[in-house]
Amino acid sequence: MARTIAEIQNEILLEKGKYTSLNNLTQSKTSVWNLWVNIVATAVWLHEKIVEKNALISRPHTLNWYREQALNFHYGTPLDPDSSNGMSLVWKEGSYQFDTTDLSPEQIESSKIIKYCAVSEVDLGTILDTEKKPEQIFSDFFHNKIGVVFIKVATVKGDQIAKIDVPNELYAFKEYIAKIKDAGNQVHITSDQGDILKINLNVYIDPLQIYINPNDIEYNQLKSLTGILTPEQKDKLKKYELEGYEPDSKNGSLITDNETYPILEAAKEHLRNIEFNGAFVKTYLVDALQKAAGVKIPILTKLQTSVAQNPNDELAPELYDVSNLEYFIPKAGYFDLDTLTVEVNYIPYNFYRDKQ
Repeated sequence: MARTIAEIQNEILLEKGKYTSLNNLTQSKTSVWNLWVNIVATAVWLHEKIVEKNALISRPHTLNWYREQALNFHYGTPLDPDSSNGMSLVWKEGSYQFDTTDLSPEQIESSKIIKYCAVSEVDLGTILDTEKKPEQIFSDFFHNKIGVVFIKVATVKGDQIAKIDVPNELYAFKEYIAKIKDAGNQVHITSDQGDILKINLNVYIDPLQIYINPNDIEYNQLKSLTGILTPEQKDKLKKYELEGYEPDSKNGSLITDNETYPILEAAKEHLRNIEFNGAFVKTYLVDALQKAAGVKIPILTKLQTSVAQNPNDELAPELYDVSNLEYFIPKAGYFDLDTLTVEVNYIPYNFYRDKQ
C-alpha cells in the first residue's frame, strides 16, 4: 500500500537528521529546503500510487484486471491494425488505456458505456465435499461452470443502473473481451435487466408529521395484524376486501408537502446506494427506513424477489419469498427501481393512549 505524503516527508526528515552538516538549516516551514522536501515527497507518493495500481490491475489472469478492462471499454472506438493486439491502447496513469487523444471529455464519457462491473468465479473447492456422491459433485461441477470467469456489466440511464444495449453493445463488448482475454480462458458475460423486488412493510409513523387519512387507520391496522386477527377482525378485513377498499393515495406523504413520501424515497435511496452485485441486507434496509422523516418503527413483514421478465416471456416470473434470508445478491447485480413495489401499512404511533 502506498505511503502518505506525510509519512514520506517524515522519513526524509529522519534521514536528514543523520547528517550533522544539515543541522544548521533553518526550521522555517517556508524555507527552500522544506519546500523541496514536500515536492520530493509528493513525487514519490505519486510514483508509489502508480506502482500500487499496476500491481493491482496490470497483471493478466486476475479478476481485478478483467474488471478494469471492462470499465475501460470504449464502445465504437476503431481498432488499430498496427498495434500488437489490434487496438489503440496507450500507457496512461499506470495502465494501458484506449487512446483518447482527439476525443473531448463528453465523447470519452459517452463511449465508456460500462459503468458497473463485477467479476467472479466459482472455486473448485466450494463444490468438493467428501460427503457428497460423485454424481452430485459432477453435477455441481458443470452447473457452476468451474473454470469460467463471470462478468456482469451495467450502465447508467437517467439516474438509474440499467443493462447495456442488447444485443448491439453487448456483442461489441464480448468481442473486445475475446480479443484481450488470455488464451484458453472461458468468459461468460451478462448484462441483464435489474431484478424485481417487492417489499411489504408495517410502519408506525408520527401522525403530526406524516399524513394518514383517519378513515384508513382501521383498515391499515387490520392488514398489519394479518395472521393474528380475531374472528371479528377477520370479518371486518374481509368486508373491506370484498368492497375493493382503496386507501387514500396520499397516505405516507409529509403533511407539509404531499408530494414527498419519506418511507418510499428512503427505500429507493437505499437500493440505489447498494454496491453493484452487492448484497441486499434486510437489517440495512430497516436502518435506512428508521432514519426517514416521521418514522417511529419500521417493520419488514415480507420480501419477495425474482429475475426480470424476459421480453419473450408471456407470463411474469414467479416471485420467490426470501423473507427468511438475512441477505441475498440480485442475479442481475442490481434491482430495477422502475418495477420496485413497496406496500406500506401506515399506522399512527400513539401507543401511549392504548388501553393497558
